[in-house]
Amino acid sequence: MAGNSTVILGPQAYYETPGHVIAAATAIPAIDILAVILRVWARRRQKQAFKADDWLMVPATVVTVAIGVNVVYGVSQHALAYRLEIPADFDGDPLSLVTDQLVTTSKVGFAFALMLPVALGFIKSSVILFYMRFFSAITTSTTHKLLVGLNIFVIAWTVAFFFASLFQCRLDIWATWGSADQLEAHCPGTMYLDVALCATDLATDVVIVCIPIWPIWRLNLSTAKRLTVSVVFLLGAVTIVASSIRLMMEVKIATVGFDPNDDEIRKKQRLTCFYAVAFTTYLYWGMVECGIGLFAACLPIIQVHVRKLSIFKRVYSLVSKTSKPEDTPGSERIRNSMRPEQEGEAFTAKAETGVSYYSSTPVSDAKSNAELGRSLTVEIDTMEHPRV
Repeated sequence: MAGNSTVILGPQAYYETPGHVIAAATAIPAIDILAVILRVWARRRQKQAFKADDWLMVPATVVTVAIGVNVVYGVSQHALAYRLEIPADFDGDPLSLVTDQLVTTSKVGFAFALMLPVALGFIKSSVILFYMRFFSAITTSTTHKLLVGLNIFVIAWTVAFFFASLFQCRLDIWATWGSADQLEAHCPGTMYLDVALCATDLATDVVIVCIPIWPIWRLNLSTAKRLTVSVVFLLGAVTIVASSIRLMMEVKIATVGFDPNDDEIRKKQRLTCFYAVAFTTYLYWGMVECGIGLFAACLPIIQVHVRKLSIFKRVYSLVSKTSKPEDTPGSERIRNSMRPEQEGEAFTAKAETGVSYYSSTPVSDAKSNAELGRSLTVEIDTMEHPRV
């Protein structure tokens, strides 16, 4: 039959070539490990408690590293970033083809499908808990309720997509690394599951990135300080770009499909596109999203190290000079903003070290939105003028 038929394929994009895929799979986990180490160091420098948002970074990093190892293994076995090899003597239906390369590709993809929602879930939950630690000082506030509800949704989302991926072929898990015909027969809706994962992932990223903006711009701070803090939090918006690209790629992949009525050359083209290109594309951008998301989650904390660099010292020095006098951090401003009976209770201000609500009496004892505003003002000042 057409075992010797010619299959014309287009060039592979950079994210589908072995060199680029391995470079990303090794560099991204290394950067994330460094970011988590700097996060721990920053907490110690600022004498802040190591809480749930920090602890979740540990399993998130472990899973992200595992994803990188999984991808590198796939490339090393020519299961990713390489064209599908169809034996020259194969004369059957291409959709019934099963080779060692196909099996390895499918197993690598299956492992990735299980790890991706777990890694993203840990990262999203860590960011939300950080917001609760930073913004949700009053447990009865709307912001606190929103964050609690969002965190419950993320946990449910993680569990749901993990088990949906695990049982995408019901109990016939073996079909995941079978032929294209077996995949179609035993795993209906697999592509739509991936599209749903990407779409809901993007939606939650948008919500999580936008949450801090409203509380920050309600504070009685200079425009320069509002912009400075907003930029620190909005750096996480880079994950939205990665999520969007992955969603577009997945929608494109889902349109490939397998049609038993296609001729042999068309079947080979679709088969090659799905296994050699689609799998690599999906894994690559998922890995990039996890890496960027984890790094962005650490940025608000590790920025204290960045500000020690001389170039950033000059920038923040300029920002401080352009700030209003009443926005200058220090014990006098904080004491003047508090009622006499409050002084020494909710906050402890020291001009030479700065102040943080993490090291003071819990701000959850605050009784009004005005007190919440003051607590956030103090914490933002600590971010801009960290302990050294």
